[in-house]
Amino acid sequence: MKIEVCPLYDCCINEKQMEHCGLCDEFPCETFTELRDPSLSEEEAKEALLARQNELIRRKEIGTEKWLEEKEA
Repeated sequence: MKIEVCPLYDCCINEKQMEHCGLCDEFPCETFTELRDPSLSEEEAKEALLARQNELIRRKEIGTEKWLEEKEA
C-alpha cells in the first residue's frame, strides 16, 4: 500500500531538509501557492494563502522558538 505524502512536506523536509518552507530561497513556490483546501472559496483560499505566507515569514524572522511562544500567548 502506497502512502501519499503532502507535497509541501515532501519538498521541504524530505528533499531540501529544511525546518519549514519560509527558509527556502524559492518561497513562495508554485507548490506552496497552488496547494489549497478545496472546501474554501477562491477568496477564502487567497486569504488562507496570505496568512500562511505571513506566518512563515514571521517564523523565519524571529526563529521557531520565539514564533511558537507567540502562538502560545
